[in-house]
Amino acid sequence: KYVAESLEIFRIHDIFIFIIIFYVCTLGITAIYLKLADRISLSLYNYYISLTLILFLTVFFIGYSTYVMVFVRPRKLFRYLLNNMLSKFIKRERILNALLIIFCMSLFISAFTTFKELIPIINPYSWDPTFAKIDATIHGGFQPWQLLHPVIGYSFLTSVLNFFYNLWFFVMFLVLYWQAFSLRDSKLRMQFFISFVLIWGILGTFFATLFSSVGPCYYDKVVIGSDVYKPLMNYLNNAKESFPIWALNTQKMLWETYENNEINLGGGISAMPSLHVATSFLFALVGWRYHRILGVVFGVFAFIILIGSVHLAWHYAIDGYFSIIFTAIIWHLVGYFLNRNQRIIANTKQTLKHE
Repeated sequence: KYVAESLEIFRIHDIFIFIIIFYVCTLGITAIYLKLADRISLSLYNYYISLTLILFLTVFFIGYSTYVMVFVRPRKLFRYLLNNMLSKFIKRERILNALLIIFCMSLFISAFTTFKELIPIINPYSWDPTFAKIDATIHGGFQPWQLLHPVIGYSFLTSVLNFFYNLWFFVMFLVLYWQAFSLRDSKLRMQFFISFVLIWGILGTFFATLFSSVGPCYYDKVVIGSDVYKPLMNYLNNAKESFPIWALNTQKMLWETYENNEINLGGGISAMPSLHVATSFLFALVGWRYHRILGVVFGVFAFIILIGSVHLAWHYAIDGYFSIIFTAIIWHLVGYFLNRNQRIIANTKQTLKHE
């Protein structure tokens, strides 16, 4: 029984697992071809993911316990919590689903970071002047940061934007664990995870390598001539004297890692496309399918990330626009494929039943 159930879990996740295996194999072949096989690391995030998982489960338990104490108020609190946990939440299917997803995501994100470090080796950074020109063209001759500056160019607002931009890491793992443990809608859950790995693979690796670029914060390091982003960087450096601007320290750390040819957590430099914007928009898409309010909340968060990516000099605006368009395409194509696959399986079962 347990073996059959475990095999069924693998069958449900077969497409997701295949994509990750294909991605890891592609990384291996690429690294071997470049004679950089020693750079491959598939365990970068093991500790971090274990830590965030414990944090997620702790927050969930505290949150649920608080809800029960405030709204349910059972006579025997601990017995009620224990019975509910065992009957509603601690289910074999839920645990097996989550463990498989978490293991695969740890492997995938580690492989992704390694691949990201290889981008400038495969295709040296060269697209920054092009994206700067495109930004100016589609924004009436102005750089997007120049249009935003009169509205949000205040130290306090910049620090708030930076807070939300950094919050993205926690939101990402929150959504990942939420969907990993969810049993509410298996098709929507798989649509999310398949879309997630395709976004990171297609946008974050293929297009990032094709359109190899560093972003506004490093513009002067790869482009000879006038730097249209120097005033923005001067403003950010001045703003940090009044309020914390964590982006500046991170940008410095990433460039040092790049110069030292190291592989670290969250390492690698790539501007086009923006995975921050792509994944945030993906959260809005899946949130909307659960509840409109949740979709609006994630939608506002995605908008803040888009604005922050430009204002904090991480990305060109075109990076975010590109990410939103292709995330929507991937999301709908994956949904169409899963619906079609579901119909084929249902028709096959119906045919076999009649035979």
